[in-house]
This record gives sequence, structure tokens and C-alpha cells, in this order.
Amino acid sequence: MKRRPFLRYTTTTALAATGLGHVPGTVLASPPPLILRAYLPNGDPLPQFELNRLYFLDLNEEPILHPDRTVEDGLLTSQPPPITPFAVALQLPVAGFGDITLYADNQGRGFGPTDFPLVLNGAFARDRLYRVTTTCDRWQHQGYGIPQGIRDRLQRAQAWLTQADQAPDLPTQISLWNNALVEGLWAGEEAALSRARQRIARTPSRQGFKLGCNAFGHPALGIDYDRHFQALFTTATVPFYWQPFEPEPGQLNYAGVDVQVAWLQQAGIAPKGHPLVWFHDISVPGWVRPLPYEQVKAALHQRIIEITRRYGSRIPTYDVINEAHGVPWGNELDYDQEQFLDLTRLACEAAKEGYPAVQRVVNSCCLWARNVAIYGPPQRSPLQYLKACLAAAIDFEIIGLQLYYPDQDMFEIDRMLDRLTALGKPVHITEMAVSSSTGIDENSQLGEARGLWHAPWSEAIQADWVEQVYTLAYSKPEIKAVSWWDLSDQATFWPFGGLLNRENQPKAAYYRLQGLKTAWGINP
Repeated sequence: MKRRPFLRYTTTTALAATGLGHVPGTVLASPPPLILRAYLPNGDPLPQFELNRLYFLDLNEEPILHPDRTVEDGLLTSQPPPITPFAVALQLPVAGFGDITLYADNQGRGFGPTDFPLVLNGAFARDRLYRVTTTCDRWQHQGYGIPQGIRDRLQRAQAWLTQADQAPDLPTQISLWNNALVEGLWAGEEAALSRARQRIARTPSRQGFKLGCNAFGHPALGIDYDRHFQALFTTATVPFYWQPFEPEPGQLNYAGVDVQVAWLQQAGIAPKGHPLVWFHDISVPGWVRPLPYEQVKAALHQRIIEITRRYGSRIPTYDVINEAHGVPWGNELDYDQEQFLDLTRLACEAAKEGYPAVQRVVNSCCLWARNVAIYGPPQRSPLQYLKACLAAAIDFEIIGLQLYYPDQDMFEIDRMLDRLTALGKPVHITEMAVSSSTGIDENSQLGEARGLWHAPWSEAIQADWVEQVYTLAYSKPEIKAVSWWDLSDQATFWPFGGLLNRENQPKAAYYRLQGLKTAWGINP
């Protein structure tokens, strides 16, 4: 079953100035434009396309709709955001670490128009050091040890920044800022993983923690796929995409799901249904598109009750609604925020009506919500959407999160997971993947591998990413399950994203995850 196409976001803002990253500018009349400059590690201006990914955030880390701007290589000129103070985010190559999203918030104070012109390379280096240092200090106060190697990295980052302050020219500063960023980025990841491992060591084995994957490859991908699936996973996602499941009203195609559910039950693996409500092009039947809103609701109510009632305890958990925070590819019928809340309530209530013991997952993508900065309403971040669901007293059990973000480092992933686990409900990471190779993967739905984390994608780098993300997740008691998407490179959403290769043999990441399962004492 095909997944959605993956949207490549573009965003914009820019940086300008020389010196320390902040150069006093002339205050212009009503309103002064913001001048931002950004450079590659070798000193060349950041190409226009890459600089166009820049966006603004408020100090709660919620993206702000792009103000008017112009972008050229190395230079972005923008009207000020409507919210002040604000922060800046940009995916930027960092030699010695990767191509990663960086954040600047003026050491937590935020920026205002008088802080510009600004060279972002310097701002990112200083604020990364500040963010990691203050986080390490907080964790140490909470009783976590901070290894000396991490403190050494932070000291080296500060030394590079001090040298940059004294550098005679901008090209020298850019190189020194890159050096400071490298130390700050590695220090942040090492600190997040150190805290996670300390938490794991202090707590009993989490017997209820679930390792999952979508089971869409059964039975078509053969016995090796099945054997490796059963050896690793304790939960599995089965497909209920509306269009192929009910291409005409009342014509329900249960056969494929029945085969998968029977296999999973025999293997002792708990199935999860996905998704009962999703308004993507591949999921909305043609017969539904012309219906008025109330008739769509009625059709969904009937669909959800029929599915959940038919399977009962055989499928105890469902993603009852998927990507309902307004992303454009998940809003084929052009619903607004209130309608999405209404549909979320409908999905949750109908699922419980069909099977009273159901576990209902409200599933979201795009956790950092850069799309909100690009497109604006009716989109909102998953955090805003989930808070709205809770404020509306919508009854559901589990928060679902997709984690396809090779442009975020482990420190920022850890911070985002902490923000979302603080909402007070159990969390499932429902989908995630990264590549094991670079280039074009004709068997994938996205085509070309993307992202650069530590080094070009390889089996070893994919295995490192898997080990680190699963370690962060397992260390948080609020996170109850983590699911990969897909198992085999024979048919995968993410390029080279399988844990098995095209011959359905395990990659390094498969064995790394199997080792974590054994070390943590996770039983089927």
C-alpha cells in the first residue's frame, strides 16, 4: 500500500552582516527590513535554495508564517515577523557533522528588529553552545552525570567563539564558527544519549515496550521477510486506507488485512490498524469527494464502526485519525481547524462505539512544523493540534508521532520528544526511517535519499541513527512503542530505508536493533 508523497519544504529568511554575527544597523522607518546572511563552511554564500529554507519561530518554538521576503545567494531580506521577540531556524551544512537544522534565539531572549543585520553562522554557533550548556547544567542539577568529554567539547566551542570574536575578517570567522558548531552539536547529542542511558540503567526493564513495523510486505515479500519480521517485532501496522479498502460505497476489501492479521496472531504479534481517517489523495475515495461535510462524517462513522466491530480484540489499536493538523497533502477536502477537531472527536467516539476496549492513537507528522511557516492556516503544529484536542476534551488514549527527520540532530529530537511527552498521554512513535545508502532508490516512493547526519548514509550510519533514536525513546517512560516504516528495501517509502536489503537479508541496523531488544530484555 502506497504512502503519501513526501513534501520537500522550502522556507525563507536571511542573514547579513560581518563580525560577530550581529552588526548594529540603521533603523529604518516603518518597518525596517531584517537583513540576514548565511554562508557555507568554506565561506561561499549559502545558495538561494538552501537559504530559502529559513523560517521564524516564536519563543515557544512555534513556527511563524513567513513575512514578505526576498532571497539571493547568501542574503535574505525580510519584513519583521508579526511576533516579537522571535527565533530563527535554518538547515545549514556544518563541516564535520552534517546538514542539520540550527536554531538561534539570542540565548533565550529572542531577537527584535534592532538585532539586525545578522550573520547566522555566528548566531547559530553561540546559541547552540548556550542551549547545550544550560541543558547540561539543568540535567546535572536533576542528578544526571555529565561526562567530562562533553564539558571539554563545550569548552572548545567557547574557545573557537572567542577566537572568532578576534578574527580579522569574515572568512576566518566563518571557519571558526563552524568549528564551534561542530563541538556544540556533538556535545548536545552526546549529552542527550548520556542522560538516556543513565535513565535506562536506573529503571527496570520495560516489558510492555513495543517494537513495531508496518507489515505491508506480507505475504508478497516471502518467507525471509516473514522470518525476520517475526524475530524482531512485537507489534505491526496493517493498512486501512479508505480508497483501496472501499473503492465504492459498501464494497469493503477485508481479504488482505485478514491474511495479515491471521499471520500476526499466529506469530504472537499485536496488529494495529492505520489509518481510519486520513484525507490524503491516495486515501480519499472518488465517491466521497463530492459529498457535503455531514455526509462525509456519516460515511466515516459507519466505516469506523464496521472495521473496529468486525476485528474487535484481534486489532486492539488504531491510528484513528492521521495528519489532522491541516498539512496540505492531508487535506484533500479543504477542511478548517474546527472541522478537523470535529472529525478527530468523531473518529475517537466511533472507534470506541465499535470496540469499547480500543486503544485510539491520534497520529501526527511534521513535528517541527516548518510547513506552518510556509503555508499558514489552517495548518498548525502537532503540539498546537494536540493541545486543542485536549482542551476540547476529546477522548483518546495515545499520541502518535511520525519521526522522518534526518535534518534534526539527536539533541533536538530529544527536546521535541520531551515537549510532546509532557502533554500527559502515552506516546507511540508510529513511523520513522532513514537511509542506508545515498543516491536514487527506484524501489522507494520518495526516490532520492536525503539528509546528511554525521557522514553520507551507509549501513553503519543508519545503524548508528537507529541505535540512538531508539535509546532516546526507550529512556522516556511515556513512549510505549516505536515503529519502523518499512522493513524491506524491496518495497519502501523512504529511500534505502529498510532494515532488510533487497534480498531480504538484515542490514547492520536490523542487528543493532535486535541487540537493543536483547539488552533491554524486551519480550514478545
